[in-house]
Amino acid sequence: GPIAAVHSSCLALHLYDGILTCIPIHTDYKPGASKGRSFAGQHSLLGEPYQVRLEERALLDMVFLDTPPEKEPHLAILHQDSRNAQHVCTYGLNVRKKQLTVAWKKSRVDGGSSMLLAVASNGGVVVVGQRQITYLNTGMSKVVPLPSCLIISWTSLTSGKWLLGDEFGNLHILTLAATSMELETLGSCNISSALEHIGNGLVFVASSFGDSQLVQIHSEPLQPVHHDNEHMEASTFLEIVQEYTNLGPIVDFDLVPTHSQQSQVITCSGSSTSGSLRLVRNGIGMNECASVEMVGIQHMWSVRKSFGDKQDAYLVQSFVGETRVLGVSTSEEDDAMKDDDDDDDEEGGTLEEVVLQGLDSSASSLYVGNVQVGDTILQITEAQVRLLSASSMEVTATWTPNGDDQAITAAAANEAGQIAVSLRGGMLLYLRVKDISTIELVHQSKLPSEVSSVDLNPFVASDAGSAMDFDATFASTLLAVGLWEDFTVRLLSLESNLDELLSISLSTEDEEEADPVEGASSSRTTRTNMVAGSLCLITLDSANAATSSGSVNMLFVGLGDGTLVSFAIVERDGRLTANSRKEVSLGTQRIELVPLQTEQGGRCVLATGDRPTVIYLAGGGGAGAGGAFSNPKLCYSNVNLSTSEAGDEDEEDVNRPPAQQSIAVNVATPFVSPELFDISSAGSKHFSLCVSDDSNLRLGVIDDIQKLHVTTCRLGMAPRRVIHCSDDRMFAVGCIESGLTQGGGVRDDVNMGNCIRFLDDTTFDDIHRIDLEPFEMILSMAYVNLGPAESVAGDDLNGLGESDAGNGEAKPYLLAGTGYALPDEDEPTRGRIIVLSCFSGGLEGSSRGVRHVTELQVKGGVYSMCQFYDHKILATVNTKTQVCQLADDGTGMVKLGFVGIGHHGHVLSLLVKSKAKRETAAKSKDPKEDDTMMEDTPMKKTPQSGSETPDEQLAIVGDLMRSISLVQYYPEHKALEEIARDFNANWTTAVEMLTENVYLGAENWNNLFVLRRNV
Repeated sequence: GPIAAVHSSCLALHLYDGILTCIPIHTDYKPGASKGRSFAGQHSLLGEPYQVRLEERALLDMVFLDTPPEKEPHLAILHQDSRNAQHVCTYGLNVRKKQLTVAWKKSRVDGGSSMLLAVASNGGVVVVGQRQITYLNTGMSKVVPLPSCLIISWTSLTSGKWLLGDEFGNLHILTLAATSMELETLGSCNISSALEHIGNGLVFVASSFGDSQLVQIHSEPLQPVHHDNEHMEASTFLEIVQEYTNLGPIVDFDLVPTHSQQSQVITCSGSSTSGSLRLVRNGIGMNECASVEMVGIQHMWSVRKSFGDKQDAYLVQSFVGETRVLGVSTSEEDDAMKDDDDDDDEEGGTLEEVVLQGLDSSASSLYVGNVQVGDTILQITEAQVRLLSASSMEVTATWTPNGDDQAITAAAANEAGQIAVSLRGGMLLYLRVKDISTIELVHQSKLPSEVSSVDLNPFVASDAGSAMDFDATFASTLLAVGLWEDFTVRLLSLESNLDELLSISLSTEDEEEADPVEGASSSRTTRTNMVAGSLCLITLDSANAATSSGSVNMLFVGLGDGTLVSFAIVERDGRLTANSRKEVSLGTQRIELVPLQTEQGGRCVLATGDRPTVIYLAGGGGAGAGGAFSNPKLCYSNVNLSTSEAGDEDEEDVNRPPAQQSIAVNVATPFVSPELFDISSAGSKHFSLCVSDDSNLRLGVIDDIQKLHVTTCRLGMAPRRVIHCSDDRMFAVGCIESGLTQGGGVRDDVNMGNCIRFLDDTTFDDIHRIDLEPFEMILSMAYVNLGPAESVAGDDLNGLGESDAGNGEAKPYLLAGTGYALPDEDEPTRGRIIVLSCFSGGLEGSSRGVRHVTELQVKGGVYSMCQFYDHKILATVNTKTQVCQLADDGTGMVKLGFVGIGHHGHVLSLLVKSKAKRETAAKSKDPKEDDTMMEDTPMKKTPQSGSETPDEQLAIVGDLMRSISLVQYYPEHKALEEIARDFNANWTTAVEMLTENVYLGAENWNNLFVLRRNV
């Protein structure tokens, strides 16, 4: 490839064999002195390039030597001759005469040499080989032995001292003295692609094989570390300060479905000893700053000392029959209590219980918040509405419902002083704070049933940011009301006498039309928790746009069974309409909706529950009118807890559950306080949160909304294939064992072959390991349902397994396709299809294990497998695609064999896919989890492997060179025939059947292509 070397007077480029391109550098160049010249010349930095001939053809490396400024630059070249011998030659480069003159040569250096290092001040060069390191200069040389390895990266530490990184991840220090040269191994880290010395012993290790690392070099060796299943690691001088996640190189991946609307991705990442599994999910991370045990919190609100303050001062909590307040106390105020609260002084402040004089602490609160009018604080209890002065905390006004038996059942308010309360019997009242001493009744209305929830959070107009009227920013014109009995949400006008503008039914048209008896199978007829437990009116902004050009007015409805329903509220010709209804299940607990503000200034909503989720808008405002990304999209991201007390190494500990496991949240509120949170980097008003579950109150800061959360399981070997066994709740990983220790040495007590490892999909604990035979490689894996047939031709059956016929029903199996990569073969001539099954009661105390059921010997490598119809599978073996099925031999034993005639005619059948889906273990599916958006698509109507077989049993085969072909299986003839093909010469790397007639492919030039079958 191209090689470059830089000198203060010229650049040397090797772009073509036998030619050296030189570009002079004008040392007297002054920036700004050649504004009128755009081409290389005497008034530009770079001169005219010229080329000189080289006798050496195969250049491996070149470097300019450190020569005195008055002398011409010397270029050292490492090259290889036709007999694969390496030589070093130095040339004097005369820039003015444009010619090369030979200075000195050194023939036959170390045979594996590939790198040159220039020595400062003396004009020498260091040649780095695979077995030795050689120092060369005029008339002298020094040699130091090197452990057999390939040096792939280096950086200069000081004059005469270099840091070298080898292919095993070891770091070495090379020291060149006047009379000697020494090499010392410091320790091991991830395999480095490049090294950069930052200073003070800090080195950045850039790796394309795993995570990049920041490494500290110590002058004294650290304590040796013990590793499970490995020998004791040798003493090391290296300390990993920080790691930077790198998912590449990704060899294989699989989707891991979750209970929420998003799937996780499990990837085979890294190479050699840096190999790992990465569990990736898009979500929001909450860094926990503090946690305290506190039981029974019903509601929470954040309150400022004054309306104009930017920081919150009080955290108000409502319990059954009482209201408590926690206030922010600075470290100066807590000097006397430092011994008791050492852990809380780190951020400069603490939360401690305080008493607000005018606040009714003997009753449960329905709402507490700041009000702009008169700089007051509003509290709503079941008995009355109280207005407090924010400065004196004295009660300035109250409002009490008429009648002793009247009690407030639901309440909502905003900072503009607008109040909505509901009384028993369905009476709804709209109040307003007129001044600091007056709460007036504006409108009231009798509704047909009891009120379950209310909300009057204002929509933000598109010009709100430039509005001069401060009240208009906070005032609302709509009131959302949820009712108990009719499963509706009503939007009422606050500008008129609470007139109804829109009534939204929470049930669908199918539910309303279903007959109570005959329609009992409807998904909604058995649901009783469709009452709107929480409402939220909000204007959502795009998470990627600081402007409101992509904003949408939304209504969110949280139901009692963990379902969230959303509507887009649109005003056309003076009338309101609810569009874009979307319903998602966020768990099983009741949902509370909390408006939040993102780091970029946009608004979003936090939905509490057993799987707390942030709902935000993405894509809006990202392009101009007609742009591809101008339409906003509603997105859901789970909130993931990661405690700040754990270090970076603990966050990726293999022995603990994944870091992105969601926490349960009952109530939450935004809380802004620099005394408690380190929010200097956040720059957002509402970026810190207080959340509470059944027993704990947590304070934390949330990360960016669109952030990938990665959990790492280090394998110590290179993963090649991975698949998620959903029914068995485990990952199956096909690995290549390197046989190296953490220090890079070769171990004699391990089988340096390939293996299949099984890990728990939650904790990543090892469950089982199956070692393969010598030279056997994992080529493909599939998790399928197989059902034994009555019989298959005896000649086609190979491999006898334990009793696994059972009652004849289909069962989930893991299939591993292998091939034997023998040194004297260009293409595998034999392989295996291994059938494995999970069982309870594994070895060494594990509750689960894996057993070998049967196997099928094949004449070639099994490059791909997939589920097929009638509990069969498709497998590609070299150039042939064949159908396989389990068969019962009548003795309770099962065998895997080929069925009928396969299909020939490919150069190499790399991939096979079909629309047959594996049946899930759970036969009954929750109806509310059905995706109504896929109701009329061909994908939704695709039959499963155990369901009614379609008329045409189709599959696609991806060929190495001949793109995609379509094959059909004829059960009556037991034959697989090609019925269509793409005649373009695409070198296929991946294929997928989108529908029965539309296929997606990828080729080796990083392009995607879509094919449609011409029926």
